[in-house]
Amino acid sequence: MGMDPPSDKVLSAIIKSVATLLSAGIACYVTLKVVTLLDPNHERKKEAKKRMEELKSFLKLKPREELNEHELRLATQIVLPESGVDMEDIGGCADLLAQIEDDVIFPLLIQASNITIPSAYYGPPKGILLHGPPGCGKTLIARAIAKKAKANFLNFDISILNDMWYGETSKLTKALFTLCQKIQPCIVFIDEIDSVLRFRSRNDHEATAVMKTQFMALWDGFAQSVNSVIIIGATNRPEDLDSAVLRRLPFRLNVPKPDVIKREEILKVLLKNENIIDDFDYKKVATSTDGMSGSDLKEIVRHACLAKYRDVAKNLVERNDGQLVNNINISHDDIILSAQHFVENGKNLKRKSNQ
Repeated sequence: MGMDPPSDKVLSAIIKSVATLLSAGIACYVTLKVVTLLDPNHERKKEAKKRMEELKSFLKLKPREELNEHELRLATQIVLPESGVDMEDIGGCADLLAQIEDDVIFPLLIQASNITIPSAYYGPPKGILLHGPPGCGKTLIARAIAKKAKANFLNFDISILNDMWYGETSKLTKALFTLCQKIQPCIVFIDEIDSVLRFRSRNDHEATAVMKTQFMALWDGFAQSVNSVIIIGATNRPEDLDSAVLRRLPFRLNVPKPDVIKREEILKVLLKNENIIDDFDYKKVATSTDGMSGSDLKEIVRHACLAKYRDVAKNLVERNDGQLVNNINISHDDIILSAQHFVENGKNLKRKSNQ
C-alpha cells in the first residue's frame, strides 16, 4: 500500500525550512567574508604562512614545535644567520666589536655548545642597549652579532604590538617570547625601542600600559631561564627609555659618530672593492667629511660612483661593452665633491623646512 503524497502545507513547510537554512548559510558565508575583508591582518597572515614554509627547513624546529598563527606573523621578520653582516664589513668600530666578541659572542657560542665553564656568571647578557646618533651602525652591529654567533636574527618591528583588534596585542606579545624559545639561538633586535617602551606615564593609553606591563613580565621570566636568546634595543634617545627597560638592558654600548680616524677606516671598508686611483688619499677625504655618520659616508661614496660612471652608462647599455669602464677609477676628489653636494643639499632642505 503506497504512502499518500505530502500535503501542500507540508511541502510549503519543507520549502520554507530549506530556504531558511540556505539563507542562514549564505548569511554566515557573507559575514565571514566581510569579517575577513575587515581584518587588516588577513593579508599579513597569508604572507606569514607562505614565508613560514620557506623558513621551516632552515629553522630546524622540533617535530612537535609547530608555530601558531601569531608566531607565524612574527616569523616573517626572521633573518637567517647567513644573510647577516660580517664584522669585517663594519668600519670604524674595531674596539667596540672586540668588546662584543669577548662579552657577547663567545659566551653565546659556549652556551650553545657542549662546553661547560664552572661559573654561574659566565654567559651572554640577556639584554643589550646600543645607543647613539642615527646612521652610525647600530643595526649593522646587531646583525653582525647574530651572524658571528650563528644565531637567527629577528628584526622585530615593535609597532606590530599596537594591534587594533581586541586581544591581539596580548597574543602577539606572548608569541614573541614563545617564538624565540623555539628558534634559539636567537637575537631579537628592536630598533627605536624608545618609540614604544619609553618611560611610563599617567597619560599612557590603557592598552599601551597593559602591553608594556605584559612585555616586562614575559621578559623577566625569559631572563631568569637558561636559553640562548638576547634582546638588543637600539635608540638615539636613551634618556626616554623606561627605567625598567634600562634595567633589563644591562650591557650598554655607545655607538657615536665617527671621528676622523674612524671615518678613514669606514672609507677603506666602503671602497675596498671599488676601482680607485693608486694614490687615493683616505685621510684627505676623512678630514673633509667632518660630522658625517657611517651612513652619510656610504651615501656620498654611492653618489660619487654614480657621477663617475654617468658619462659611460649610456654607451654601456647601448653597446653592451664592459671594456668601456676598465680604465675608470674613483679619486679622493670625486668623493670630496660628492660630500660637498651632500652638505649643500642638506642645507637647502633645512632652509625649505624653515620657510
